[in-house]
Amino acid sequence: MKKKNFAFVLRVFAGILLFTAGCFAEVSSCRIVSVSLFKNGLGFVTSQADISEKTGKVLIEKLPIPVHGTFWIYPLDKGVTIKDAKAFEKEFTESVPAITIAEILEANVGNTVTLQLSPEKSVTGKILSVPESRTQPSPAPQFRGSYYPSPSEAASLMVFQTEEGVLFINKNQVQQVIVAPLGGRQPLRGDFKTEIERKKKGAALEVNTSGFSGRGKIGFQYLTKGITWAPGCTVDISDPKKARIMARAEIINEIGDLEGISVNFVTGFPNFQFSEVASPMAMQGDLAAFLNNLANPGRSPRSAVMTQAVMYNVAGADTAFSGYTSSPEGQAAEELFFYEKKDITLAKGQRGYYPLYEMEVPYEHIYEWKIGDILDDQGRYHREEQMAKKEEVWHSIRLSNTGKIPWTTSPAMTTQSGEILGQDILYYTSPGGKSNLRITQSVDIKAEQAEFETARKRNAANFYGSSYDLVEIKGVLNVNNFKNREVILTISKMLSGEVLSSSPDARVEKIARGLKKVNPQCLLSWEIPVKPAEKIQVEYRYEVYVRN
Repeated sequence: MKKKNFAFVLRVFAGILLFTAGCFAEVSSCRIVSVSLFKNGLGFVTSQADISEKTGKVLIEKLPIPVHGTFWIYPLDKGVTIKDAKAFEKEFTESVPAITIAEILEANVGNTVTLQLSPEKSVTGKILSVPESRTQPSPAPQFRGSYYPSPSEAASLMVFQTEEGVLFINKNQVQQVIVAPLGGRQPLRGDFKTEIERKKKGAALEVNTSGFSGRGKIGFQYLTKGITWAPGCTVDISDPKKARIMARAEIINEIGDLEGISVNFVTGFPNFQFSEVASPMAMQGDLAAFLNNLANPGRSPRSAVMTQAVMYNVAGADTAFSGYTSSPEGQAAEELFFYEKKDITLAKGQRGYYPLYEMEVPYEHIYEWKIGDILDDQGRYHREEQMAKKEEVWHSIRLSNTGKIPWTTSPAMTTQSGEILGQDILYYTSPGGKSNLRITQSVDIKAEQAEFETARKRNAANFYGSSYDLVEIKGVLNVNNFKNREVILTISKMLSGEVLSSSPDARVEKIARGLKKVNPQCLLSWEIPVKPAEKIQVEYRYEVYVRN
């Protein structure tokens, strides 16, 4: 009777195991099918996973970390709906290289080895077990900032089977592990391993569907960190009238394997308010951390001018904007433009290089001289040593975008007949617009500036409790062209005050900057052809309030 009862219990227990196994979804492989790359380290990923035929569930291990508010799950088959999804912490097992003798011993449990315990002593036998350190779970903190360290006991024991019997050895005393017998005349014994399996916790996601019958898929879309593209271009000016622009994209991929997918390289100025906040489904941090991040979402770094220009798309000062339309090389979506490349395969951790487009556009050589203001932000003259710096005239080219797609802000290398001339930033330029690209400082165009006080009215006005003089200033700009050809010189002069006159006539623009200052800010600009060996002089007059 007892034997029958025991058999019955075994059958019931086996049935429970089978039922329990059927309740868990099979692990689904989640494949990336497309990704749109931004230049600030974010990518908008579209991926797919198979629905389990047995359970109608999808189980995804090693869930990526989506940006808050961008994680979406949707069915890809008719009649299928998403019931719910649950994120939870799960233990994964992964193989890592063994880096200590203790790890080599642990990885080779069951193998026969020779252990060198001292210069005089060695033992040969089979590794039976190498127990792990014992760690007790910590109590959950109830208040923000509270911390309870996990009590642990370091393991030093190793169980070793020899011909004489079972030895219990301190694994920390093992100096060498010899796989073959001393002398090395026999082959390796057992499947010797140099990698060890380690348990690691991470986020997993279980998606429950309804209306599922047969095979089917669900899709995921999310914005995440870990992948970006870096643009670059070469501008070849070997032809005196047409510049050849060749653009390329480089991908840094740290999110997962890309296998024959479509990639969009996005240009524009993306606005992601919560790019620094992880989605709750990513299991990153506790409730307090999520609420704190939500209250302080932060911004992407935009402080450095060079970083801003490359990571985002800043238009140059001379760029004329116009609308653009879709083209075979890409497509427009509101204020963003997408350069598309198909069939890209790139493993996680790899870097990729991909040509984007090539076009010929008209260009002209220009020489740029930019002159700053003589007043500082406090309305005082700059010190003489600051004003005595050498004048810089830059040899640049003015490119006209006659194509159908915009140029993204990127580093640009200028070449001629296979030689490099310089490198600078080519700013975002819409079709129909123009952009200046600096090559190098000119050594054959000499420029000098000077300003002279021609009149002063003492204590002419009082602003914000301070007394100001009204000063009239005459500015003189001298330029010598030592080249054997005519050049086009563009001069821009920033000044504080009211412009009275200029010769030749300048284009005067009042800048909406520093509106609370005593003096308005003006930008004077000239574009003058200068003949070979010619010397020109430019004059301007203005009056400015100067603080006493």
